[in-house]
Amino acid sequence: MSDCLDDGLCGFSLQEVVGERVLLRPLGEADVQPLFELIEESREFLSVHLPWPGEECFTPEDVSAKIEAWDLQAQMANGACWGIFEKAAGGSVDSGASAGLKIAGCIMLGWVQWKNRSATVSYWLGKDFCGRGLATEALLLVAGESFAMGLNRLELTAAVNNPKSAAVALRAGFTEEGVCREYERIHGRFEDHVRFSLLARDFC
Repeated sequence: MSDCLDDGLCGFSLQEVVGERVLLRPLGEADVQPLFELIEESREFLSVHLPWPGEECFTPEDVSAKIEAWDLQAQMANGACWGIFEKAAGGSVDSGASAGLKIAGCIMLGWVQWKNRSATVSYWLGKDFCGRGLATEALLLVAGESFAMGLNRLELTAAVNNPKSAAVALRAGFTEEGVCREYERIHGRFEDHVRFSLLARDFC
């Protein structure tokens, strides 16, 4: 959480968040190699809808630098990243435990505006972890953490040709607000995105 909501330099104290099927926690150096391997295995899959797999994180050192950047953002209270870890089937996870966990992806807060109590959220999963409800659960957990921090609005976008990502937002209770025309340029073409939002008063 952030202890001083009106000062963007206060920093987040990010905690592990345990759900039914996933555990979310900030990433560290021990996660560099597993995260790099996940990205490598899923790079072609991720590149269909995301620009960054074709532009960055090509070595473990790149991943380490990215984790350091996320940590700095959290210290400055203007962003955050949790690793999404899938629990072993039928297993339970105590806080701080790492056994029985597989890194499945990441979920990030960005563009945190404390004056407006708003932020954006984005997420991705490796290709072998999709279709099991992990992203929806992770999004709900981060929404709960975000509103506990004092944020009032979360928003996210999904490409119009990425209905699976949009479905995650809808399952988590986000409301569709409209289409942002030519919102993103990826692979040399402009793509429209659908914008979704979730307010603290909508969350239960």
